[in-house]
Amino acid sequence: MIHGNKELICSWDEFWQYCDIVTRQILCSNKQYSQIVCILRGGFYLGDYISRRLKIPLSAMVVQSYNQNNQQGDIQMGSLSYITPPKGKILLVDDLLDTGVTMRVIKEKLEKQWDIEIDTAVIWQKYHSQFKATYFYSLAPSNCWIVQPFERDY
Repeated sequence: MIHGNKELICSWDEFWQYCDIVTRQILCSNKQYSQIVCILRGGFYLGDYISRRLKIPLSAMVVQSYNQNNQQGDIQMGSLSYITPPKGKILLVDDLLDTGVTMRVIKEKLEKQWDIEIDTAVIWQKYHSQFKATYFYSLAPSNCWIVQPFERDY
C-alpha cells in the first residue's frame, strides 16, 4: 500500500502473497532449476520461499550496493555459499530491481565463474531498471521507495 508521496509500505501478509505469485509464475513456466541463488539480504525471504516450494537447494551470496543513506554505490560481494556447486540452470533471486546493475553484475559473474544458465526472479522491478527479471510480481514507479516488512524498525 502506498503512503505519502513516494513510499510503498509492504506488510508481511502482502509480502508472502507476492512471493506466492512469483513462485506460481515459475511453476507455470515448466522450467527446471537445479538450485536457487539468493542475493542477501533482500533476496533471502523470496529465495527461501521459492526453494521450499520447488524443493530445490538454496545458495546465497552476500552483496552490498547501497550505503546508509540508501544511495547506490560500488557493488561489494562475498563468495557464493553453497552445499552443491551451481550447475545447469539456476534461478538468481533478489527482492527488487532498482537500477538493475547489481542483478546484472552478479548474473554475469556467476555465469562466467560456473558456466551456468541463469534466470532471475524478484518481487518488484522499477520502470527505469536497466535489467529485466524473468519473473516478477510488479512494476514499481521509479520514484517510489519500497519499505519491506523485514526492513521496518522493531
